[in-house]
Amino acid sequence: MNRTFTFLALLLLSAISSQLASAQFSRLFSSGPAIETIQTSDLQQMLSEQKQAAEKAKAAGETPPASDFVVVDVRSDAEIQVSVIPGSITKAEYEKNAKKYQGRTAIAYCLSGGRSKKYAQKLAGEGVKVKNYQDSILGWVEAGLPLVTVEGKPTRRVHTFSDRYSVPAGYEQVTQ
Repeated sequence: MNRTFTFLALLLLSAISSQLASAQFSRLFSSGPAIETIQTSDLQQMLSEQKQAAEKAKAAGETPPASDFVVVDVRSDAEIQVSVIPGSITKAEYEKNAKKYQGRTAIAYCLSGGRSKKYAQKLAGEGVKVKNYQDSILGWVEAGLPLVTVEGKPTRRVHTFSDRYSVPAGYEQVTQ
């Protein structure tokens, strides 16, 4: 019985110490600050409301109101040249005009959420209010939402680099 008690005590102590170690060291091994994510439906609604406000102001001959967010495409130039989410700007444009977007929530996206998360963590580290659109452009097209070219023309093309990713019917996958 004494051996059983000793074994159980050591087992309990081991479990407690591993949880404490995990809690203490998780910050050391994490890949950056926790970043809030945004869902496709929420982003779609925000962009729709932003577009409606701009159209209403234009019809009234007024300056469109500045939105409280900016959607930032962090993908490569090759990807961006194929298509973008309407209303988004490039990472290069965001960084070039950082003062213009100061005070707005930056919403980063990429192909599948990985690069945008890293960029969002970088911005958060600089004190920028930021969210990661984790579903990114693949989630956008999965929801059947529109894309545009950098010139603003509607397109159904999506750059995915390879066949590793797929796009829904009605969209054209571009890998080069």
